[in-house]
Amino acid sequence: MKIIRVFFILCICIPTLSAQTGGDNTYEFLNLTNSARVTALGNVLINSFDDDVNLAQQLPSLNHAGMNHQFSVNFTNYYAGIKFGSLIYGLPSTKFENISIGLQYFNYGDFTRTNEFGDVIGKFSAGEYAVYASTAMKIDSLLYVGASLKGVYSHLDAYSSFGVLGDLSATYSLKSGRMLASVLMKNAGFQIKTYANKSEPMPFELVLGVSTKLEHAPLRWSVSWAHLERWDLSYRNPDDPTIDPLTNEEIVVKYNTRDKIFSHIHIGGEFLFSKNFNVRLGYNFRRRQELALDLYKHNVGLTWGFSMRVSKFHFNYARAAYHAIGPMHTFSVTSSSNNFKRK
Repeated sequence: MKIIRVFFILCICIPTLSAQTGGDNTYEFLNLTNSARVTALGNVLINSFDDDVNLAQQLPSLNHAGMNHQFSVNFTNYYAGIKFGSLIYGLPSTKFENISIGLQYFNYGDFTRTNEFGDVIGKFSAGEYAVYASTAMKIDSLLYVGASLKGVYSHLDAYSSFGVLGDLSATYSLKSGRMLASVLMKNAGFQIKTYANKSEPMPFELVLGVSTKLEHAPLRWSVSWAHLERWDLSYRNPDDPTIDPLTNEEIVVKYNTRDKIFSHIHIGGEFLFSKNFNVRLGYNFRRRQELALDLYKHNVGLTWGFSMRVSKFHFNYARAAYHAIGPMHTFSVTSSSNNFKRK
């Protein structure tokens, strides 16, 4: 019942927030997944108290002592020469079990500056960065709550912006810890300095996720319901024709209830073969709906990856199909500074 109360409190906050989806907000890079593990699982909320500090970046209520002194480096080679990633470290605390601190970056690269005649007159760059800290508190043996605070800086040529955002989450343990359920309110905040004296909405989102480990099989499955603050996530390209050239009638695009339901769902599964090697598989329905081509859907929406432990390091890889043009690759390396201390 406690997780239901927390969920109800978060829902009360929604009317005061600007509920937008991708493409309507500033600081949209905050919705990109940096961890190869999360990417391989289709961007689900992974509810697990593993010693993986990346999970605390996604879900603050998962901070715990097992993440102390753990660090992670994440890198994604995105499309069109764009690169993004993150650095994360877990700090022990006398008041909290763990405090995760990190840096997230999104580098657009360098651009050629031209005048109205096409003459090259120089270059300019663009990038976005966020520094954050998160921690959690154990309310009782079953309920954990966590929060994170983010400071965001964005520069696009001569324009720049500063913002402050926060996440709030709660995790509830079921079935003796084999099942965990979490609710996450992410990216609620505001701009301190705007690009051009006009405030823009934040990439706010409300997510519910459940994960469970099968009792007699090496499988943990997860399912998430994203953007609970908005029922209809359907999108129409403003450049698409609205009038049929043959009949001169209006083109009406309808999305059935099934499509609207599945656009919120992400699913993923981890095959836990051993502590040294795992395989992951995920599927993102909304990505499939929005980015797959009508004549060439290929495997858009499908993600997979694996983790492998070598000596003191955990290496993680993920392949995510966003479009028929090609996949996106994410790499993560995780370890602990305690592994390098002299005994």
